[in-house]
Amino acid sequence: MKSCSAQTVPLILSVLLASATVAMPQGSLTPPGPPAPTMKSLDQIEPRTPISSCYYITSPGSYYVTANLIGSAYGAPGSPYAIGIGTDNVTVDLNGFTLQGVPGSWSGVYIYGSHTNIVVRNGNIIGCGGDGVAWNHPTLPAPQNVVLEHLTVSGSGASGIATANNYVVSNCSIQNNSGAGIAVLGNGSVIIGNTLAGNNAANSAGSAGIIVEGLNNRIEGNHVTGSGAAGNGIAFNYGGYINNIIIKNSVSGNGANNYTTAGGSGNDCGPVGTAATSTSPWANISH
Repeated sequence: MKSCSAQTVPLILSVLLASATVAMPQGSLTPPGPPAPTMKSLDQIEPRTPISSCYYITSPGSYYVTANLIGSAYGAPGSPYAIGIGTDNVTVDLNGFTLQGVPGSWSGVYIYGSHTNIVVRNGNIIGCGGDGVAWNHPTLPAPQNVVLEHLTVSGSGASGIATANNYVVSNCSIQNNSGAGIAVLGNGSVIIGNTLAGNNAANSAGSAGIIVEGLNNRIEGNHVTGSGAAGNGIAFNYGGYINNIIIKNSVSGNGANNYTTAGGSGNDCGPVGTAATSTSPWANISH
């Protein structure tokens, strides 16, 4: 068999390259225009408003705390609350920081007026002169649709958290407040999965770790301990409030007052017993 001559090989390569050029047309050599910006704006990276000092929120939006905030005594220079909320549609991320009160201050978070769609989460609220989280009860219409989650609330001069209507309070640690750990002062709220210890430090016979003064609330899956020797663990139906559901809670340290239904019937409370004897999936545990 004959091999290709030296003159034949370059000729074949030229034909192949010419064919490839025809089969693969080139794109336009005209530039498409100046390059577009590739960096994001600050609003795109962090589309929230920072809070670095005591602040009263008057515009809807998302806010985040960037430092520990300290309230002042009422009448003194500064703010009697760390964060005040005076509008609807607000989310506040405490971002792991602390709202610190002083004697004579109001609250760490104070909702002023019948505002709705508010979320506060992820931080500490300690040492407030009034409630840790409060609203202006009973002088103005109540807030509603408020979510409080992943908060630690301790050392308040009144209640740890005071709710109004349609609140969700979940996964909070509420400790050593002078009044109730959670005062459910409205209707239609869900209080679920919280840990409460050493509340009712003032030892009031009419107070409790969780006290329910409203209608149609659900108190579920909370653990309550040591709510004052004279007080109650979970107390409901004060003043004839009815249609509350109390299930799957565990209370210890208040003896016969672990669960107190002062005022009569009208609420749905799961059977109260011990873990060893209660067979209902809705049982409340008492020790």
